[in-house]
Amino acid sequence: MNRFNPDHCPQQRMTDGQVEFSLSHLPLLFERLDQWFDKHGIPWGLNSHHPFIFECVNSVPHAVILLYLFDRGYSFLLLPPAAPELDPPTFPTFFSTVLKVQEVPLDGLETGLELQPNPALTGVPEALQIPDRLYLRTSGSTGTPKLVVHHHDRFFENVAAGQTRLNLSANDRVAIPVPLFHMYGLGAAFLPSILAGASIDLQKGANLLRYIQREQKFDPTVAFMTPIFCEMLLKGRKSPRPYRMTVAAGDRMRSETFDRYEAQFGCLVKLYGSTEMGIMAAASPEDGVDLRVNSVGLPLPGLRFKLEYPQADLAPDWAGLGELWCQNPTGFEGYVDAQGQPWGDHPWKNQSFGDPASGEQSSDWFRTKDFGQVSDSGRISVVGRCDHSVNRDGLLVFFSDVERAIDTCDSVELSVVVAKGESSRGKGLVAYCLPAKGFQPLESEIRSHCFDCLPKRAVPDAIHILKSLPLLPNGKVDRQALVRL
Repeated sequence: MNRFNPDHCPQQRMTDGQVEFSLSHLPLLFERLDQWFDKHGIPWGLNSHHPFIFECVNSVPHAVILLYLFDRGYSFLLLPPAAPELDPPTFPTFFSTVLKVQEVPLDGLETGLELQPNPALTGVPEALQIPDRLYLRTSGSTGTPKLVVHHHDRFFENVAAGQTRLNLSANDRVAIPVPLFHMYGLGAAFLPSILAGASIDLQKGANLLRYIQREQKFDPTVAFMTPIFCEMLLKGRKSPRPYRMTVAAGDRMRSETFDRYEAQFGCLVKLYGSTEMGIMAAASPEDGVDLRVNSVGLPLPGLRFKLEYPQADLAPDWAGLGELWCQNPTGFEGYVDAQGQPWGDHPWKNQSFGDPASGEQSSDWFRTKDFGQVSDSGRISVVGRCDHSVNRDGLLVFFSDVERAIDTCDSVELSVVVAKGESSRGKGLVAYCLPAKGFQPLESEIRSHCFDCLPKRAVPDAIHILKSLPLLPNGKVDRQALVRL
């Protein structure tokens, strides 16, 4: 084994609620998987150079296969299982096969593996017939999803740095209800926990009731959540339950949510990352609460940030605010489109996807499309996304500011603001609100509240009450779905 050494932590275990597995058994499983891939992959022309799709969920069999693919240097795209209503599934066209894993006992894991032809296959570009590449699809929360290419070695440098920053250790028991097929679940939660030797509880399709049931059995010391899941836990749990650490990433975290969560569940750590860059910044559980509540922490070692200031005018409260750009030697290699061709004009784009062992590292900067600030000590604060802001009355209005104001209304549990249409002030603003428990808020009541605490330019043009918000598979709010309403 090249990357994972189970002898380092012989007590490390992994469970999904159905199967419990000691990672000390990985070498034997990997040998059997070698035999299966040698036998079944050859007729498909499948080898470490030939990229394929791996449909992955949060289960022990899928996690074992995932570790095997990394260890043996395969090139693969992580996706959730295709929706059964899609016939044929909308796969990218340059992956030759699809690897599926059935839920079978681990002593017969290879009997549950199945290779299927990609019905959309048109051909694999020669430039992409190379080993050690991980393909991830962006969430699409702000538009059309993109395919992001990572080299295994660089990717694991970022994973190892994240493990160190979060101080994960073999003494930890880590609950992971966020999906493995997204960067947060994979590169910030699962793989750092594996490298630390921690025991892991993988939760598929986690909801609040299922999470609490599994929590009672697994007794985690660390949990990785989205801010929305933190809100759900606060509403659903009646008594305190301290963790050594909860890591939250994905969407904005309200300061009142942070304070309530800390009081009930213990240390809350924010993490900042992207599909392209992996973990860019994170607080440490050793930081004081004032540092953890007001920033997403320091950049990981080797990463740098700079600010580019917007052309639009800013309100006086946001002096010094700019668009965050990140320089990361462990970041992605570039984008490819659905046909496997280099996509876009990103300056890191490397059309040959060459070997990083050459020692060449880009000095270019990645545009995060997030507005933020960098403190004198180097800590990063994120205000909101550039595409989550609009120009109204000649000034920039951040959706996060409007959402924060609406959320102070007693009758509102959570709000999401999107741009829709036009108004006399500029781009139109529409707010979607979830009612607080025991309340039936009126749109006029929320609008009146907005006029009390927001400048006129930031008051939404329309307000709608919803019973629930649409979510993406990674737990983020699906803002594009709200725009389409």
